[in-house]
Amino acid sequence: MPTQQSTIATRKPGFAAIQPGAYFVEFYGEPASPECDYEHEQFYKEASASGISMYTRNTFKRLFNGVSINLPDKRHLERLESLSAVKRTWPMQMRSRSAAIPSTNVSPNLMFAHEHTGVSKVHSELGLGGKGIKVGVIDTGVDYMHPDLGGCWKTPGCPFQYGYDFVGDGYDSASTPHPVPDPDPRDTCDGHGTHVTGIIAAHGSRFSGVAPNVTLGVYRIFGCPGNGAGQSADDVILKAMEAAHADRMDVINMSFGGGSGWSEDPLSVAASRLVQDGIVMVASAGNDGSNGLYTSGSPGLGAGVINVASFENWMITSLSIDIVGTGANYSIVHSASGNNKIRFIFGTSTGVVAPTDSTGSVNGCAPYNEGYSGQVLLVSRGNCTFVDKAAYAQNAGAVGVMVYNNEPDLMSPTSVSPNVTIPLVVIKLDDGQSILNQLKLGTVTLTATNRTVSTSNPSGGQISRFSSWGPDPELHQSPAIGAPGGNIFSTFPLDLGGYASLSGTSMASPYVAGMAALILQARSKDVSVDEVRRLLLESAHPKTDTNSTALMSPLRQGSGLADIWDSVSLMSTIDPPQLSLNYTEGNGDSATSGLDDPHEQSHRRVSSQTVRSLTLYNHSPSSSMTCTMTNLAAISVSSLMANGSFAVVPRSWPEANSSTPVAADTQPRAIIEGPALPIRVAPGSAQVITVRITAPSGLSTDDKWLFGGYLRFNLLWDDQEGTSQSLHVPYTGFLGDYTKLDVLSVPEEGLPFVSLKGSSDALDENAHVVIDSEHKLAVHYRLEHPTRVLKMRLVDDRNTTVGYLPNGYIEYLGRNYQSARGRYSNSTINGTLYEDTDLTKPFEAQPGNYRVRIDALRPLRDPSDPEGYQIWHSPRFVIDSVSVSRMAANSADDDDDLGGDVVRNGDTA
Repeated sequence: MPTQQSTIATRKPGFAAIQPGAYFVEFYGEPASPECDYEHEQFYKEASASGISMYTRNTFKRLFNGVSINLPDKRHLERLESLSAVKRTWPMQMRSRSAAIPSTNVSPNLMFAHEHTGVSKVHSELGLGGKGIKVGVIDTGVDYMHPDLGGCWKTPGCPFQYGYDFVGDGYDSASTPHPVPDPDPRDTCDGHGTHVTGIIAAHGSRFSGVAPNVTLGVYRIFGCPGNGAGQSADDVILKAMEAAHADRMDVINMSFGGGSGWSEDPLSVAASRLVQDGIVMVASAGNDGSNGLYTSGSPGLGAGVINVASFENWMITSLSIDIVGTGANYSIVHSASGNNKIRFIFGTSTGVVAPTDSTGSVNGCAPYNEGYSGQVLLVSRGNCTFVDKAAYAQNAGAVGVMVYNNEPDLMSPTSVSPNVTIPLVVIKLDDGQSILNQLKLGTVTLTATNRTVSTSNPSGGQISRFSSWGPDPELHQSPAIGAPGGNIFSTFPLDLGGYASLSGTSMASPYVAGMAALILQARSKDVSVDEVRRLLLESAHPKTDTNSTALMSPLRQGSGLADIWDSVSLMSTIDPPQLSLNYTEGNGDSATSGLDDPHEQSHRRVSSQTVRSLTLYNHSPSSSMTCTMTNLAAISVSSLMANGSFAVVPRSWPEANSSTPVAADTQPRAIIEGPALPIRVAPGSAQVITVRITAPSGLSTDDKWLFGGYLRFNLLWDDQEGTSQSLHVPYTGFLGDYTKLDVLSVPEEGLPFVSLKGSSDALDENAHVVIDSEHKLAVHYRLEHPTRVLKMRLVDDRNTTVGYLPNGYIEYLGRNYQSARGRYSNSTINGTLYEDTDLTKPFEAQPGNYRVRIDALRPLRDPSDPEGYQIWHSPRFVIDSVSVSRMAANSADDDDDLGGDVVRNGDTA
């Protein structure tokens, strides 16, 4: 989203970063159609004739029909949208790779995951390794000189035969937004893409990737760390997607996300088109699980894209810290260093102390009154940043910091700062307590070298806490499936140590991409993309919740934990592999997405009972198959507490650790209707079966429950072996009328409100204010649900619109999160208003009586229907005077013909 004009990124709720002045322009014709060339030429002719000044960044015809541009004069946007070829414009978003979470350091712990996912078995018993399958990795590049990845580039027999660097080392779409492409995508500075590639295809002595014999394409879209926020513009990513398409990749992995969290997002649409063209698309679901429901990001929400949740690995393996105390000598594990360039290595015995800071706290969040030269400080987690803890310790002369966690598990610190030069790591809570006990007995020393130690992960096989939740804003299921992503050992750039253990859905996504390659090899590529998806999803194993015996919601784990042995062994599949039931009450005529639905499932209302048809395939050419079905109810979840307040951690039913019996009517039910059971399917045939699903009538619709479960199809063949298998199809729905769901936060949260800018105190009714360069107002609001359209306007006493506020019309918004930087959003009342929703026609507000009006479109409602919005009015306030010295967004008369040049990729047209 770099622009020639500005490098300051703006953000929408849900953390979609937008680059001012940069846009996608979409044309009417279908990509790769005969009318593409004509529309592109017509667009430039009309733009030049209309006096539109713009710079063309990229041209697209393969997956997206249109261009990306910088538009220095925003007033020209309305003219541009009126051109005959233009279907619509999109603001340019910026993506972050789904940040890997440094968890532990080195040892072949990926192998532990392989034992639980069938990978080891298909390697050893079937000899599958992905040979002949091309896998594209769109990421930070890769250190292809790593010996476990081949140590080569495009030589005969080398796994790396395709790729390109679209950005260069110095690129960041927010701070240094001008790409410097080159043919060499080698990464020696970041490591994310190298780690991802190793999970797919490493073939060294220490461990093996999921599909070690695939052919690889590497498409670099991120620059080196330290250049800014570590983001890439959507048009750069789209160029990489088109290149992977042109190179005819069979599978593409995208371990990045963000954006608006809508399937209509341009990258989600492009990913869906790649699926339609026969490429298996796999993406990370996101690492925002701590923020609750509706946190899955695009492009993983595209139709047919397999977006992947993360499960924890079964072992934690790390470089060890060897502790020596009074009569004690033992080893403990630790996280990766908060700065991977400053490793926690102490080859000789180093003293450990646990002092209090100048405030008497053990948290290390204030200066120390004494010096601790040459020693490692042990401090507690909490109350300040890891950078602060490291800086205060460093100022006291310490050479390192161990932070003991306030929870049983390890977590991943970040202590990157130009002012911090000592290492910081996190250790487990019980290990910290053990060292504190040793210090009470006498002195404690440590050494930390390259020796490794492995311990059992108490969370092994459970969903990772960070893994994002679904559904998408239109109730489509997300994530699709889960795979190991927590504490995964893989390759890392040689300059950064060669190996690392990281956590994130970034690690789970390539695990599934490798599995897809194994399926393609097993079926000699004679299998459709849809069939690959069905084989993966329907063979997965749903898992129970950590705190109960009930199955986790499909909105948390998708179809469950992937198992490639079961995938390649399946003799039957079902279509569709997921059921999104939408909602159970309301007037179906008023509920519409207002869009061409990119998914197979339309937005139709269902009653408390719904009937769905599924097609059951028997792939055995010689044996008949019989089928019965079992309903496995999953936990219902809600973003509301019992008192109606917002629940950051989704509320669940049945309640965790509750001994109260669960009434049958509080859980969904499902049965097969029609013919007598069991259903019999002839060899090589298919049969349509009808399933009736009943929503849980015993739960209150006021609580806004998302219910769900799994249809387990129990299959038996009449072959000599008596083969039996089971398939799982997840289903989810909303209990109540989804189209009446509030978007804005509940009043008890104190939002929205209007204040003087810089103040957190709401204006009183009839407050008098002045607007000038020093005095402005701010509108604070919070979205607790995504919305397709948000409007913010000033209205007069008759509720007549006077004008839109800056950022007063936004489409496809994600919900606000709970973190400090994202808990609420705001718009400034600075004296400039806009006549139009494109915010291209500014004018100066006049003194008078005003209210702020916010209109937030409720879920699945038609944007053209005034009844489809939740509306909020502020108390009335009085603007006594307005003095705007320099109006925003170009204050000159919009009718002036500026006579700007139309520039294509830097050349004057």
